[in-house]
Amino acid sequence: MSALRVTAHAALVGFEDTKAQYTWASWMFGWMVRATAQVLFFAAMGLLLDSPALIMFAFIGNVAAMPALHGMAVGPDTAWERGLGTLPLLVAAPRSMLPVFAGRSSFYIAQGVGEGTLIFALLAPFLGFDGQWWWLPPALLVVSLGSYGLGLFLAACAIRRPRIGNILFNIVFWGIVAIGGVNVPSEVFPQWVQTLADFLPLHHGLLGVRSVLESGPSVEAMRQFGLELAIGAGWFLAALVAFKTFAESGRRDGTIDLVE
Repeated sequence: MSALRVTAHAALVGFEDTKAQYTWASWMFGWMVRATAQVLFFAAMGLLLDSPALIMFAFIGNVAAMPALHGMAVGPDTAWERGLGTLPLLVAAPRSMLPVFAGRSSFYIAQGVGEGTLIFALLAPFLGFDGQWWWLPPALLVVSLGSYGLGLFLAACAIRRPRIGNILFNIVFWGIVAIGGVNVPSEVFPQWVQTLADFLPLHHGLLGVRSVLESGPSVEAMRQFGLELAIGAGWFLAALVAFKTFAESGRRDGTIDLVE
């Protein structure tokens, strides 16, 4: 079976898993209320400072962080596979585990884009947004794809110690939110922090999102989106190496068991 077919089958399984996690009521009145409140909370910082510009800055930043959140959530979800007992079978298979895990959580890409767009549509009229909103879904898709590579790399790290999966994800994700220009511009941080943000997802994608929402597609916006996708591809390759190393070491010394 080709890697593409493996990825497609894994994506179908992941979609069914996601459907089983939520009902429409629990998704709409549980998760979406929580996610919308999170975006509104950070946007409200501008109200405290009486700064309409900060309201819009934090609003767009936190909407763009939603697809990044889902893209990186592949990390802890993949780590749980070890507890489910499927990992030894994947290690025993002759092919790489990456197509399985890449497809398994790929629905998160669409989920992040859809939820970010819905939250934007719900709040934008009340916060006074008057930009070119129709560019938001494709822009969020770039952010989601850029973050997915890092999520897979986190998965390859966490799969060795599943119990640290959520901790690792939260540290990395909220660290990126802090320095990536979501609530405050990255320029307020020291140069070395800005350099670090340059090599992580979300930072360049968010710059592109702000640009297309304000003035439509431009050379600078496309450059930022290109950098976001390139960074995502780099992390994807790192995940490929990490999964391969993990599988080969497990086959060699037999350290992968049905439980952690």
